[in-house]
Amino acid sequence: MTAQTDTNTGQGETAEPDERLSYRGPIHRLLTRPEIGALIGTAGIWVFFWAVSDVFGTVAGTNNVLDVASVLGIMAIAVAMLMVGGEFDLSSGAMIGASGMLVVLLAKEAGEFGGAGFPLFVGIPITFAFAMGIGWANGSLVEKTALPSFIVTLGTFFVLKGAKLGFAKLFTDKVIVEGLDAAPDFEFWDNIFGAEWTRNNQIWDSFLGGRDLVYAVLLLLGGAAIVIGLMEQTFKRRDGLEPSGLTLALIGASGATAGIIALAATDGVGANWLWSIVLGIAIIVALIGFGRWRYEPAVRAEKSTTVQPTVMARNVGLGLGAIVLGVGAGLALDSESQTEVGFLLTVQGLRAVLFVGLAVTGLVLLILAARHAKQSPIVQAGITALAAVLLIVLAFIVQSEASSRKFRAEFFAWLLVAGLALLSVAILRLLFTERRHIDQSADRLGRRASIIGMALVGLGVVVRLLFTTSGEVVPGIVTYRISVFYFVTFAGVATWVLLRTQFGSWTFAVGGNKSAARQVGVPAARTKTILFMVVSGAAWLGGMLTAFRLNSVQANVGDGQEFLFIIAAVVGGTLLTGGYGSTVGAAIGALIMAMSFQGIPFSGWNSDWRFLFLGVILLLSVLVNNWVRKKAEGSS
Repeated sequence: MTAQTDTNTGQGETAEPDERLSYRGPIHRLLTRPEIGALIGTAGIWVFFWAVSDVFGTVAGTNNVLDVASVLGIMAIAVAMLMVGGEFDLSSGAMIGASGMLVVLLAKEAGEFGGAGFPLFVGIPITFAFAMGIGWANGSLVEKTALPSFIVTLGTFFVLKGAKLGFAKLFTDKVIVEGLDAAPDFEFWDNIFGAEWTRNNQIWDSFLGGRDLVYAVLLLLGGAAIVIGLMEQTFKRRDGLEPSGLTLALIGASGATAGIIALAATDGVGANWLWSIVLGIAIIVALIGFGRWRYEPAVRAEKSTTVQPTVMARNVGLGLGAIVLGVGAGLALDSESQTEVGFLLTVQGLRAVLFVGLAVTGLVLLILAARHAKQSPIVQAGITALAAVLLIVLAFIVQSEASSRKFRAEFFAWLLVAGLALLSVAILRLLFTERRHIDQSADRLGRRASIIGMALVGLGVVVRLLFTTSGEVVPGIVTYRISVFYFVTFAGVATWVLLRTQFGSWTFAVGGNKSAARQVGVPAARTKTILFMVVSGAAWLGGMLTAFRLNSVQANVGDGQEFLFIIAAVVGGTLLTGGYGSTVGAAIGALIMAMSFQGIPFSGWNSDWRFLFLGVILLLSVLVNNWVRKKAEGSS
């Protein structure tokens, strides 16, 4: 009775967590997220085009990708929310052109071939009301008639498409309406929908040490915060802090900082070897010190070392064989040969495909082998360490064989960091006790640290993209349009709404099971109508951005793009059946499509093949997303 009283009143000792409660670590939870497949695809596609193109991955190339992704992403996010709610809107593309055309006609001077002559202070609100009316009409018709949204919005698509062409010919006798910049209050609204940030004019040399120093510091602080967050959510806290561990962590952090700075400043093979070793040792020392300071040492039981070897041994053997074959192909084939060996493939391209494909396959097989050995922590750590060492060896092979600095320094550094991270995971899992129960305090701190870390890394990337230095040489003028700002802001707001508000819960509920949602009090009809209006509102924004960018709108603007919005949402992990999806995933899906559309011409390929590439990306993203999610849920 005393223990029960103490527990209820909060005056006794804290009760031990119930070990029967299932706890999933941060990586496990990440793998169950809808957008994980798109995130993996983004990394793969980015590395691919970065490797084969000189422009892709540079500031100018990134600017082009973001420019394409912005309006596409805004619409993909809104369409993803509607799809989570269980509906489609095939009129979303046409709505962009209709909104842009309407605002131009309302602002154009009246005359024989003119418009209404309204100021934009009147025309823009009218256009917004028109868009909201279309969204409300779509939602109301779907709910009141019980017709599929596919049919209703397809009808709206044809109405808007015909109206655009008809009114354009009626008022201007052309298929294009223009003259938006002639409106008397154009300058005010152009600052809202057409503003630009010219990077070449934003020089940052001395303030706070200059752009590059701020960029490096933000990346280091962000990376450290992410690592701390992951460790807090993975390992069990010790009863009392160990001061000697903190001292060791600070020594390692100082060495890692020196190693990163030295690697960034050097390009020689000997220097890379030296500072890579320093960096690797320092990072491991820092992590071990931090873990010793905060977490319980691991206690291994002899009986836990049994493991089923069949699948594990097969994956290890296949993985090692694939890596050996990949390295052999990389060393045997000529890295400079442009001789064609097949359809659109040179010897140089074949070498890259074989080396990268076999090496990645081998590493994945080794990681899967480590997963099958989870009943034996020692064996699992050994296989993980083997994969890490092989990844580091591959980094040095790439560094020694590469002719360009971006492979000798940048790609080498990223591979090295990835290998060190994998090696660190193997060591930390051996040294410290992984948490098997929920610790709300540690989880809260871990989540906050991870979010802060990602924000710092993102801020560092923004600083690097938006500002230049007097010594940096970038061909041409790099200009960021305000549409990128709207894209990022809309993604953040939509994610908050979907995951942190009652309306977001209603959206998932009506998409998963509309009848059940109604029975528990969810206003299903109102929720779906609002979602249709969100899509129309996003299309209105896209129309304004298009109109103020070009000062004119053609009658066919937006037609057919609704399928691109749906593809981006699906690539981002949103199910066509409703009830499951992610606005962040939709934004990532838009980035994937933009990278594909820009990466193909950057690589010098025939742009006629871009839709073939897009179709392959769609299929692979969905397959990877489903496979990862099933594996993660199956092991929970």
